[in-house]
Amino acid sequence: MEDTGRADAQLSPRGRLARAVEDLRQAGGLELRLNEPMAPHTSLGVGGAAAIFVIPHTVPAAQAAMQAARRHDLPLLPIGRGTNLLVRDGGFPGIILQIGEALGAIAVEGDALRAEAGATLAEVCDAAADAGLSGLEFAAGVPGSVGGAVAMNAGAGSGQIGDVIESVEVVREDGSLGRCARERLELGYRHSCLRHERCIAVTVALRLRPADPAAIRRAMFEAVENRCRKQPLSLGSCGSVFKRPPGDYAGRLLEVAGVKGLAIGGARFSTKHANFIVNEDAATAQDVVDLIDAAKRRVLEVCGVQLEEEVCIVGEAAAT
Repeated sequence: MEDTGRADAQLSPRGRLARAVEDLRQAGGLELRLNEPMAPHTSLGVGGAAAIFVIPHTVPAAQAAMQAARRHDLPLLPIGRGTNLLVRDGGFPGIILQIGEALGAIAVEGDALRAEAGATLAEVCDAAADAGLSGLEFAAGVPGSVGGAVAMNAGAGSGQIGDVIESVEVVREDGSLGRCARERLELGYRHSCLRHERCIAVTVALRLRPADPAAIRRAMFEAVENRCRKQPLSLGSCGSVFKRPPGDYAGRLLEVAGVKGLAIGGARFSTKHANFIVNEDAATAQDVVDLIDAAKRRVLEVCGVQLEEEVCIVGEAAAT
């Protein structure tokens, strides 16, 4: 198909969206929704609509979505289960590409585990434990998908998924397939190059180590129990709001600054864990954004530390 990106640059945003929809309807192998509310697709349960929302059922369909975004000069946001995502109330003006359960296969070969990006971390942890493979105990109870975990190098306690990644198969911006070895992923604290490059993970190869399945299960149970004890899991949240600052903990700083329990609208900093915002009463995305901004100001004033968001905030504010 001819790349019409330059011509499309002269079109209005609505015109570019319309042409992208035409391409995606011809692609096949995907679910296409227009003006899709994002609240049901995020664990926090807030957010405006995606102009175009695509769920690919095959890798070629994911390639087609990437190509459509590039060809028609549209913003693109790949997501998994929306566990670390806040979409502003005005919505997302381009294509949100959700890699879900249709791309969720898991295979074990020796001490290697291959998982498609749509598999959940819970499913991958279960598969590893069943196979007697250790290395993912830290991830037990962590919500979200494998693809999202790789993009942000998700972790808990002293572990992170980057520790066990061998390689990642990706779809690049132009729709071509590629492979990134671990050393090319620029892995860091809650970071990988996938967060700032227009490419998405489709399959992840993990290198684990043999161990006693019963011991693996015990460690995973303890990790889940610890999360349940410390974190507010009964209400919608986006996980940790802020990254851990060097040599300290965001939760401690938020408590010192008097942020624990602070509420704006329907959003509140949890009284159980100060670094979690919960959707307590039909919160809006703006409630959450305002609460984040207020917390950052208080921590800077009281503690002299500039906190950085871990949650990914995207989209546009609602029109006033």
